[in-house]
Amino acid sequence: MLPHRLITALCLSLSPAAALAHPHVYIDAGLTLILDDSGALTGFEVEWSYDELYSLLIIEDMGLDQDGDGVLTEEENALIQGFDSDWEPGFDGRLYPRVDGRPVVLEDVRDFTAEYRDGRLISRHLHPLAEPLPMEAPLQVQVYDPEFYVDFSMPEVPVIEGREDCEVELIPGDPSAAPDAYREAIEAVLGAGTDPAEADVVTVDIGSAGADEADIRCDPGQGG
Repeated sequence: MLPHRLITALCLSLSPAAALAHPHVYIDAGLTLILDDSGALTGFEVEWSYDELYSLLIIEDMGLDQDGDGVLTEEENALIQGFDSDWEPGFDGRLYPRVDGRPVVLEDVRDFTAEYRDGRLISRHLHPLAEPLPMEAPLQVQVYDPEFYVDFSMPEVPVIEGREDCEVELIPGDPSAAPDAYREAIEAVLGAGTDPAEADVVTVDIGSAGADEADIRCDPGQGG
């Protein structure tokens, strides 16, 4: 099974018997903000580092690293390029930048690359903005899966390329928030008297609950 079939799931099927949500894939996300000569944000370079277990499952599913030394040959490395790039048009990429609470419009992703290092599959892609964003107001960025099938974390402070007058604060999320949101959604559905047999699918944006957040502030007088 290829990763994109998991990453691009559109809804979370909730069984009334399930106690709480739990992720099946863990990804460390890294971000680099790309700014143009005027100091406006034009896009994000995104890195996804998959957990070791999931990486191993993909490597074995693709029949790679037959000698088990953890190093891919040149031919094998070519085969993993774009392994998680088959996204539906308009897929959000699990990247959510906001200014004043409003989402920043993104274009479709491009320029996929990948490598296998230290037992982890690491993929990278470029996620451009629909139009340049002047960094005149604080920017908040989160990376999360709304359905919490994938547990994203942002272990490192995002990097900014193109300006030196910006400050970045990484605010760690609450690991218990998403499972709690799941439990509350289940209780709300059943508490409303919904027949459990009919409440077989509930769409809940629980991934944003407790997600790590990067807050970026640039000197509005320094752009350009």
